[in-house]
Amino acid sequence: MVAFVILHYYNLDDTIHSIESIKKIKGSKKIIVVDNHSLKAGAAAMLQQQVDDLILLKENLGFAKANNKGIQLAKSKYDPKYIVVLNNDVLITQNDFITRIKENDKKYHFDMLGGKIITEGDSCNPFPAYENEERVLKEIEYLKKLIAIYKSAFLTCLLKVYLTLKHKLKQPIKPTNGKRLQKNVALHGCCLVFSKKYLEKYEDAFYDGTFLFHEEDFLYVRIKRDHLKTIYDPKMEVYHKESVSLKKLYKDERLKNLFKVEERLKSLELLINYMKEV
Repeated sequence: MVAFVILHYYNLDDTIHSIESIKKIKGSKKIIVVDNHSLKAGAAAMLQQQVDDLILLKENLGFAKANNKGIQLAKSKYDPKYIVVLNNDVLITQNDFITRIKENDKKYHFDMLGGKIITEGDSCNPFPAYENEERVLKEIEYLKKLIAIYKSAFLTCLLKVYLTLKHKLKQPIKPTNGKRLQKNVALHGCCLVFSKKYLEKYEDAFYDGTFLFHEEDFLYVRIKRDHLKTIYDPKMEVYHKESVSLKKLYKDERLKNLFKVEERLKSLELLINYMKEV
């Protein structure tokens, strides 16, 4: 049996569409939705009818902690062979998705599994994780400069003009999915399959010190430290709409970017310490 854990935040239509895509999948499954303190009573009652379990958190715990709550419930209540964690803006596009999971496990005995991410944004697999502390420190300094810019509407406008001109001269390289199966790589957190072997090894599937962003980097440190086996299979596919919740919460592009950069900075400062513990 496979448990699907969906992290919900405000976008009810997206969550329902994600649930509907899961229901089309062949095989034994349970659907658990974790609401990050955003559902009103009527919507919660309606959503409860669509899933096996609905967890209503009393506060917004962010990505890692909230997902861990759903995973813990799935483990204790259903003892699934696999748990698939996905954002509420992700659609499963293959009705044999569970069969593909089982085939990969039979062949590779993975700890974590990820597939190709179809999107108009930047999501991709394998995930471009940070390989060393030096690279993280450089990114931290860069983010500090960005925060100073995004705190000023004038400087933000100058940055936008600069980037527009820069991209006219040279288009930025867009991350792309790998074309071949790869082992022991970092995987994107928008849709991630955990094996029972992995779930029995760790009390928390995700490092829960972060609020948002870079959860994949913490997992990658764990992968390398504990010699875990990850598989990227491009024959598995999901569709990711990307950042819909933030777009709805922040109508002001500058404030949205400021929030993202500040949260990224917090996560990377924690990541440096986590790397040193290895």
